[in-house]
Amino acid sequence: MKITHCNSTITPLALSVSLILSFPVSAGYYFDPALLQGTGYGKMVDLSRFNQAEDMLPAGEYVLDVYLNGQLVRGREKIKFTESPTHPERTEPCLSASLIEASAIRVKQHDEKSVTASECRFIGELSSQITWQVNTAGLRLDMTVPQAGLWHHPRGYIPVTEWDRGTTALFLRHNTNLYHTENTSSDYRYDYLWSNINSGLNLGLWQFRHQGNLRYADNNVNGAHYRYSAVRTWMQRPVPEIESMLYLGDNQTNNTLFGGLSFNGIRLGTDPRMWPQGKRGYAPEVRGVANTTARVTVFQQGRVIYETTVSPGAFVINDLYNTHSQGDLQVSVTEADGQVSTFTVPYSSVPDSVRPGNWSYELALGYVRHYYNQENKFFEGVLQRGVNNSLTTNVGARLADDYQAGLLGGVVSTPVGALGFNAVYSRAEAERGELEQGWRLEASYSKTFTTGTNLMLAAYRYSTKGYRDLQDVLGVRRQEQDNVAYYSDTLHQRNSFSATLSQSLNDWGQLSLNASTADYYGDSSRNTQFQLGYSTRWKFININLNAARQRSVYSPQGYYDALDDNQGSWRRYTENTFSLSFSVPLDFGQNRAQATFDMNKNRNSSGALTGISGTLGEQRRVSYSAYAGMDHLRQEGNQTTVGGSLEQRSSVGTFRASASRGHDYRQFGLGASGTVLLHSGGVTAGPYTSDTFALISAPGAQGATVRNGQGATVDRFGYALLPSMTPYRYNPVSLDIRDMDSSVELQGGSLRVVPYAGAISRVSFATVSGEAALINTLLPDGSTPPMGADVADSEGAQVGMVGQGGQIYARLPAQSGVLYVSWGKSRAQSCRVYYQLPGQSPATGLHQLTLPCRQE
Repeated sequence: MKITHCNSTITPLALSVSLILSFPVSAGYYFDPALLQGTGYGKMVDLSRFNQAEDMLPAGEYVLDVYLNGQLVRGREKIKFTESPTHPERTEPCLSASLIEASAIRVKQHDEKSVTASECRFIGELSSQITWQVNTAGLRLDMTVPQAGLWHHPRGYIPVTEWDRGTTALFLRHNTNLYHTENTSSDYRYDYLWSNINSGLNLGLWQFRHQGNLRYADNNVNGAHYRYSAVRTWMQRPVPEIESMLYLGDNQTNNTLFGGLSFNGIRLGTDPRMWPQGKRGYAPEVRGVANTTARVTVFQQGRVIYETTVSPGAFVINDLYNTHSQGDLQVSVTEADGQVSTFTVPYSSVPDSVRPGNWSYELALGYVRHYYNQENKFFEGVLQRGVNNSLTTNVGARLADDYQAGLLGGVVSTPVGALGFNAVYSRAEAERGELEQGWRLEASYSKTFTTGTNLMLAAYRYSTKGYRDLQDVLGVRRQEQDNVAYYSDTLHQRNSFSATLSQSLNDWGQLSLNASTADYYGDSSRNTQFQLGYSTRWKFININLNAARQRSVYSPQGYYDALDDNQGSWRRYTENTFSLSFSVPLDFGQNRAQATFDMNKNRNSSGALTGISGTLGEQRRVSYSAYAGMDHLRQEGNQTTVGGSLEQRSSVGTFRASASRGHDYRQFGLGASGTVLLHSGGVTAGPYTSDTFALISAPGAQGATVRNGQGATVDRFGYALLPSMTPYRYNPVSLDIRDMDSSVELQGGSLRVVPYAGAISRVSFATVSGEAALINTLLPDGSTPPMGADVADSEGAQVGMVGQGGQIYARLPAQSGVLYVSWGKSRAQSCRVYYQLPGQSPATGLHQLTLPCRQE
């Protein structure tokens, strides 16, 4: 961290010296310079700048962390301190328009005026309720404002002005794997390379994206061939004005009402990532009445999840975090006289539940992918609205050639649980050109009980056999036109039922049950599945037990052809599976490892597998695994398998190697993944990134490690990649300087950035290059320069300050030069230190010199 003051930079070490002389003082107190007479501090130092209270810094610009009511608003913000308009004898912070907005300070109604980006407002002009203090030791400005003096924003609110669009850049990231397989029984050899490629170009808020797969295969029978397949190509753009995301090109609908549909066209829909954390997901509003200024506390399962102070009268809390699986809320209102009242707010939700007051919509228009030989144009629109705690409404439509579908439904939340209901009507020209129409009725239920039981129940019923989904209609049309077999789990489906039940057993673990079944019109097909799971931890051993049963009746010809098939060709399949696994942590100092043991059994085989995996090194950049197992197959008998893998995370990506051997094969593999970024400063390579990441700039900081950077380090050009960031949230960015060149000093610690989704944020760290030196200096009369005297280089930039005994710590920008020492305004209160560094740096990285300070 640095403080910029009067165009000079004060380093933390030099600042600590000044703090000795600038401890808090009260108004009317005065540092008498005569107190330093006869001490070892030498000449009289000008202490006028320290004869003031701690919150009265000299006029200038300072880089400080800004806190409001104890919460960080902005880090390393440049704050201007100038003469206060109401108290000319002191300075006062002047806040920029963006900082005022970020702080949510309610400006006086009679004094509201626009503030341009280059202007600022004094704290006293904003509100008489604001108190403030500068903590010079912590390099922070603390402001305290009553709740009435702040605009109410949901928890986690970040102004749009804080969001970072990122830099213009072109990237390519890949995940590549190469395998060589040999069949030892038939002398068959096979080489296979697969690479998943993602590329993009960012221009402001417009983001171009492409996904593809490169495949290469070579064997000793059919020879070699390769193929590149374009998976998706599209453009996207955040639209913050309406909290939405716009997509152009290959895409997929993203709502749960009609189900996902892959298409090529345009999609515009709500992006809930833009919402504050206190508006995401579903949570009920808490409404009540306070008779006095009261403290409201919200509990869930006995834990405090929210607490605030409210004014007398009606109050509403509408920014609770989404904790739907934890049960109902208990609310306590403690009045000023100590009287306490309590009430309960039901809290249950299903996937379609929308928080009260929120809207969610999606519009899509284009061509359904993979059905280009048919008339595949379509339109889809859905809208969801959270009306209140008790009601969510849903409405939607999906239209195409000879196909129409409409949806109406919602969610009702009650003290006994949340019940969702949707009704969908479809009318379509379906198989053989016949007109089919029908309804699909969908219901869902969810409830968390005080016993720790969570029940999620979902049932779908198609009331008539004429209901059709758009994708099934297009699939049947393509089968009739192109004679391509079409398989579907939804065509002619009559009933579908699923349920999930989980039960906490406290210290004894967790029990879960999943069940589903589906049957169909016009045939005997049915799919039924049950799964029972139990997990627990005994001392340091994790135990998981699972049992499952699957039973199916199906036709090998697909559902469409099966309508005309006789019952003799229907096949029945039943399989029971069991599995048991143990995992034991094995930590060896800073190296972490885990041993695992798995057993499984099904109708055709049983087996056991044991292995060990872990990481190596202080930064855990190396990971490894090894395993050995045995399977007993009903037809082939016993077979053994052994294998292992090794992975290295580096500054330019991740590299992998693996090997395995089985009953009649052996396989070797190599892999690599990473990202290459082309930007205005050159080309930077790094780990595999997500769609939102950061380019770090730190000139001269080669070798510094990016914290949470998956092995990323600053390269010789001063750049590095931070692989992943969360859109529309504060993301801390910091560097570990232990492996950085000692001749470079990083100014400041952690920075924060709030990126748009898909942005490539540029995060710049200021650095100072030069040799660190500790200089012992004397004036011509044998005394030392006074402690606290400023030290500047030939450019006028402050590089240090005189400490006790005339010692100067400074980072020198050149091998030789002059330092200017001053402790007052007169010529007699200054001197010069001429230095010449030796050609080789000491092992400690710190030069220790004894030089005179000349008065010329």
